[in-house]
Amino acid sequence: MAMRVIRLLQQDLAREIGEWQAEGLISTSQAERICARYGIDFNARDGRSFGYRLLIVLGYLFVGLALITLLSANWEEIPRMLRMGALVALTLAVNGLALLRYRRGEEGGATALFFLGALIYGASIMLIAQIYHLGEHYPDGIYWWMLGTLPMALLLESRSIMLLASALAIVWFLVEAELGYLPRSFPLFLLALGWFVVYAKASNLLFLLLLASLLIWCEHLLGWYAGDARLFDMDAPRLTFGVGFLVCCFALSNWLAARAKPHLRSYGALLDLWSLRLGMVVLLLFSFDSVWWEYIGWARRSATLNGATILLFSSLTLILHYLSGSKRLNALAAVAVYLALFLPALLWAGREHTLILQVVDNLLLIGFGIWLIVHGIAQSISHHFYLGVATILITGLLRYMDLVGDYLGTALLFLLFAVILLFSARYWRLRHARQETGR
Repeated sequence: MAMRVIRLLQQDLAREIGEWQAEGLISTSQAERICARYGIDFNARDGRSFGYRLLIVLGYLFVGLALITLLSANWEEIPRMLRMGALVALTLAVNGLALLRYRRGEEGGATALFFLGALIYGASIMLIAQIYHLGEHYPDGIYWWMLGTLPMALLLESRSIMLLASALAIVWFLVEAELGYLPRSFPLFLLALGWFVVYAKASNLLFLLLLASLLIWCEHLLGWYAGDARLFDMDAPRLTFGVGFLVCCFALSNWLAARAKPHLRSYGALLDLWSLRLGMVVLLLFSFDSVWWEYIGWARRSATLNGATILLFSSLTLILHYLSGSKRLNALAAVAVYLALFLPALLWAGREHTLILQVVDNLLLIGFGIWLIVHGIAQSISHHFYLGVATILITGLLRYMDLVGDYLGTALLFLLFAVILLFSARYWRLRHARQETGR
C-alpha cells in the first residue's frame, strides 16, 4: 500500500524525483511509475510551487483591497454617473485583460487577474447598490457576488477562485440563517463544489469545506423543520445528527480509500484522519457527567426525531461499509460506539444514570486509544499511533483532575494507563522483531 502523502508534500516529492531522473539515478519510466504511485503526473509537473501561486493570489488580493479602500475614501466626492461608469469600466477592463492573457496561454497570470476581477466585481455590486439605494436585504449582494464568481471558478477550474466563491457562499448562508431565512439555493452551491473537487481539481481544503458546508446546511434544515431555526443552537437532535454525520464520514473514508483515482484515495486518508480526531473530541466531551445531564433532558423532549437520526446514520454507515468492500471492521465498530453512546439516553437512561453513562464513555475512550495505538503500530500509520497516545494522556489528565484528593483512585488510574502504554511498547517491539526476522 502506498504511503499517504499530503498534497503539500507531493510537489516536493515530484521535484526530488525529477532531480533523481536528471542525475541518472533512475530512468524516466521509473520516475513516472514512482510518481503515479503517489498520484503525481511526472510529465505535467509545474516548476512553479504552490508558494509562488499563493504569493501571486495574495498580491492581487491586496491590490483589490487597496482599490476598494481608495474608492471608499473618495466615494462621495465623485459624481454618480462617473462612479457608475468607473466601476463598470474597471470590472470589464480587468476581466478583459485576464481573458486576453488566458487566450495567450498564460493560465497562471490569467487566473490571478480573474481573481482580482472577481473582487472588483463584488465591490462594484455593493457600491452600485449603495449609489442607487437598491434593496434593503443586504445578503442579496453577497449572493450575486458568489453567483457571478462560481461559473468562472468552474470554467477555469481554479482552486483560488473556487475558494473565494466558497467563502462567499458560506458567508451568505450564515447571514441569511442568522436573519431567520432558509437559504434554499445553497444545495446548488454544494453540487457545484462537489463536482469541482471530484471531477475538476483535487483540493483537500475544498473537500473539507464541502463536508463542513453540507453539515451546517443539514443541521440548519433539521432545526428549521423542527421549529427552531436558530443557527448553531445545540440540542439533542442536532448533536446526535452531528456525531452521526461524523460516523458516516468515517465509513466514507473507507469507501474513498478503495477507489482507483489517487485524489479520491487522498480524500479518504484525509477524512480518516479528521474523523478520528473529531471522534476523540466527541468522546472527551461525553466523558463529563454534566454533558450527559443536559443531553438526556434534550433527548427526552425530541425522542422521535432523535431516534430517526440514529437510525438514518447507522443505516447509511452500514451501506457505505458494504459498498466499500472493506474487510476491516472499523466502520462497524464506529456504529457500535455511536449506538452505545446515544441509544441508552433514548431508551431507558434518566438523569440519575449520568454516572453510568460517563463510565461507559470513558471505557470507550480508553478502548479507542488502545485501538489507535495497536492499529498504528500494525499498519505503520504514525498519526493513528500518536493520536492514540494523545487520547490516553488527555483522558488520564482529565480524570486526574476529577480525582484530586482521592490518592488511591488516582494511583490505580495511573497504573492502568502505565500498563496500557507499556504493553503497547512491548507489542511494538515484538512486531518489529518479527518483521526483522522475516526479512
